[in-house]
Amino acid sequence: MTSAASSPAVLAGARDAADRVLRFLSEVQSSSDFSAAQVGQRMGVTLTPDLSNGEEWTAYRSGSLGGGWTYGVQQADARASQGRVFGFWFYNDDRAADPAPACALPLDQLRADLTAHGWVERAVPSEIGSVLAIEFAKHDIVLTLTPRDIATSGSAQCVLSLLATGGH
Repeated sequence: MTSAASSPAVLAGARDAADRVLRFLSEVQSSSDFSAAQVGQRMGVTLTPDLSNGEEWTAYRSGSLGGGWTYGVQQADARASQGRVFGFWFYNDDRAADPAPACALPLDQLRADLTAHGWVERAVPSEIGSVLAIEFAKHDIVLTLTPRDIATSGSAQCVLSLLATGGH
C-alpha cells in the first residue's frame, strides 16, 4: 500500500504521511479508534490541544515538506451530535500552488485501498444532480470528501484533505 508510489515529483514527506493515513484508515474498526492517543500512535505524531477549533480538539501540524506544503492531523473527542472525529490535510499558504508535490493521496488509490478494507463508497448527490460529496462508510464511521478536498494535478485527482466522523 503505497501512495503515488513512484512519482518523483511527490515530496517524500507527503508520501510518508499519505502512507500512514492509508494504513490507519485500512486498520480502523470504529470511531473509538479516533482517540487522541490512538491517532497519535498510529499516525506517528504528537497531538496537542487545538483550542482554535474548540477544547475537545487536538491537532498536529508538520514542518515544511517543501514548496510551502505541510500536512496536519486532527482529532476530536465524541460530541453529542457525532462520535469522535479524525481529519487529515495537506496545506499550502499559496492557494494557487501546484498540488503536484502533495499529490501523494490520489483519489483512485484512496478508493482502491478503502474498498479493499471494507469501506463502502457512495456519492452524495446535490439538488441539481451533480455530486455534492463522496462518502465512504465502515461500521460507525463515515469518511467524507467534498469537491474542495480534491485538487487536479495532471490527470490525477489528488485528495488534499479528508474528514471521518463516527457515531453513524
